Amino acid sequence: MNRDFVAGFLGLLLAMGYYAMAAKIQSSQLADDVGPGGLPKIYGIALASFSILLMVRARLGVVQAEGKQRPVAKEIFSAKRSMGILVIGIGYILAVPYLGYPLSIAVVIAVATLYNGGQISLRLAGIAALGAFGLWFVFVFLLHIGQPAGIWPDLIEGMRR
Repeated sequence: MNRDFVAGFLGLLLAMGYYAMAAKIQSSQLADDVGPGGLPKIYGIALASFSILLMVRARLGVVQAEGKQRPVAKEIFSAKRSMGILVIGIGYILAVPYLGYPLSIAVVIAVATLYNGGQISLRLAGIAALGAFGLWFVFVFLLHIGQPAGIWPDLIEGMRR
């Protein structure tokens, strides 16, 4: 068993536990058609699917040929890159209650692009804005899943007084 297969197996176990917890989320009379557990269940299914794909890929030997090892430097670089993405995700979680969903998502898109070698430009700003609007449109407008508004409603109300 190689490391990718073990990681996929652990991911599958995590997905099963996550889905089991999502299935226990109580529905209220205020719930919509999707229900409060709908999105968490979809996340559990997605994690399970990706974990199974990783396990299959590891078994087929697509990741590495037998006997070939990746250099340690590449492993360390890969771990650092993963930690950077994790920091961006944590930053999003900390910022979204204050900045609101659309602005936080736009910042995440821009920062992730810059982190992966993109350049600061009007094009990047446009992509981040359109990406944030697109995600807001899908979740809030189409799926009716409320997202944090942040401090903006209070600030706007304060300016009206």
